[in-house]
Amino acid sequence: MEITTQQKLIKMYLRVVLKLFLGNRSGVLLLLPPLVVMYVFLNYFFGHHLPELPSKFGFWGALLPESSWWSIILAPILSLLNAFLLNSIYNRNGFQEKNVYLPALLVIVIQSYFHSFYFLSGASLAITFLILSLIQLIQLDQNSDGRRAVFNASLLFGIAITFYPLLLTGIPFLFLIIWVLRPFVFRESALAMTGTLIPLVYAGVYRMVLGLRMDNNEFSSAAMEWQIPDVYVVGAAMLLITLFGLRPLSLKIQQSSIRLKKLIRINGMLLLYFALLAVMEIFFFTKVETTSFLLIPLLLIITYGFGTKNVKFVPSTVFYLMFIYSVGKFFVSFNL
Repeated sequence: MEITTQQKLIKMYLRVVLKLFLGNRSGVLLLLPPLVVMYVFLNYFFGHHLPELPSKFGFWGALLPESSWWSIILAPILSLLNAFLLNSIYNRNGFQEKNVYLPALLVIVIQSYFHSFYFLSGASLAITFLILSLIQLIQLDQNSDGRRAVFNASLLFGIAITFYPLLLTGIPFLFLIIWVLRPFVFRESALAMTGTLIPLVYAGVYRMVLGLRMDNNEFSSAAMEWQIPDVYVVGAAMLLITLFGLRPLSLKIQQSSIRLKKLIRINGMLLLYFALLAVMEIFFFTKVETTSFLLIPLLLIITYGFGTKNVKFVPSTVFYLMFIYSVGKFFVSFNL
């Protein structure tokens, strides 16, 4: 009886914070800025993630040293903005019956494992522009003029490419996503190509004026940092929670509208693309930063993994272990 009571208490404590973020109170978002500040200060004093030289901003070269205060301040602010934007996408498109704020918390905790959370780089900026592009894309529907949204989405995607040139491989996926949400319209496709090319032309002129030469390593703006234990922990945690989210997501798909099914479909396309991109980056550049891009499509699945009404014990336990490690790594060296 005593063991049963202890188990119940443990389960209750594990669910308290997650229940707050699964509730319909937007005020819990105020807890995120202090969490971001905590990670930044821990890294500043204990130096788990270190700035790299030279900094990498894709086609724009070394715009800002990673060791500068601007880099250290702007990078976590962008991560916080990404958390709010992705949470807004989740709530505004009715992926659950009520508004929840767990996606924002997950973004902060998971992003804290990556170099781009602490230092501004091409990867930091690229993921923000990818999210902004996605916001424009999901505004498309069958019955309204989509030219403005298509152009804006492609322009933002083009900007993301300039900061992370490996995203050039994503242009076909951009068009496929547009055609999933909209019937094929030649003018819209032409606008999509134009919007994508404009930032690339500007970046090309910038490099020409400054006389910058393109190095193969610049195609990946990721840091060379490879924290093996961090990769294992966050990878295993996301995989396990994803497995718990597949069944409730499949049930949601069966009951959802045609539009929501299309959004879930393009989410799957993004998951496939970012997974291929991550493999490409690991194989050709020996870097892992692109794996952080996977969080954009995975967020839908892993949020379902925690449950919709009652918080599931195993995913919540995995989350807390991941959170404890994300803080503990600053105090204890787990390098292999």
